[in-house]
Amino acid sequence: MGLLQMVTEEGGVDIQFKKLTPQMADEFFHYFENNAFPENDPRSNCYCLESHLSNESEYISTEERRGKARELIQNGIMAGYLIYDGDRVVGWCNAGDKADYLPVCENEEFRTDNLQKGKIKILYCIDIASDYQGKGLAHLILERVLSDAREEGYAFVEGYPFVDRDYIWQYRGPVRLYEGHGFEMYEKRSWFYIMRKAL
Repeated sequence: MGLLQMVTEEGGVDIQFKKLTPQMADEFFHYFENNAFPENDPRSNCYCLESHLSNESEYISTEERRGKARELIQNGIMAGYLIYDGDRVVGWCNAGDKADYLPVCENEEFRTDNLQKGKIKILYCIDIASDYQGKGLAHLILERVLSDAREEGYAFVEGYPFVDRDYIWQYRGPVRLYEGHGFEMYEKRSWFYIMRKAL
């Protein structure tokens, strides 16, 4: 698939997914700082760093966190999709090669197979702007992740929804999202499930 894929167009809404590239870093930052969370929310500078840094707590200031996120984007480690309605970014999905996710690789609870690069793609995070939630975008982006993973030659796609369904920040998506796309419960861990689909 190309860089751009239109997935739906109805009622004037033109939803598109674009794979994150270094040239899109400023749009990535603008989304997190302006649209991803309510005003004054402490998560506005998260920049999805949890997914790639085992020492995330060392990056405290917004400037430090921005700089590290830009480095990860420039190096192609931070991978995923920005979700657009026309020219406006309305969501972010962090999805990439499992071998590139340091906290996942270091934590035995995430272990399913060897971490050979190119074997397992994971969906780590989905964040959708509040006024676009409940419109099926999570299903559409998961379809795109699966489609791209097949084309890229991956054997599996995994997701890690939280066991605690009352946890306020369900940024990994609910179990039912994965079940709706043919994922199976691989294993229950102490605080998350491993949902897995063979391609």
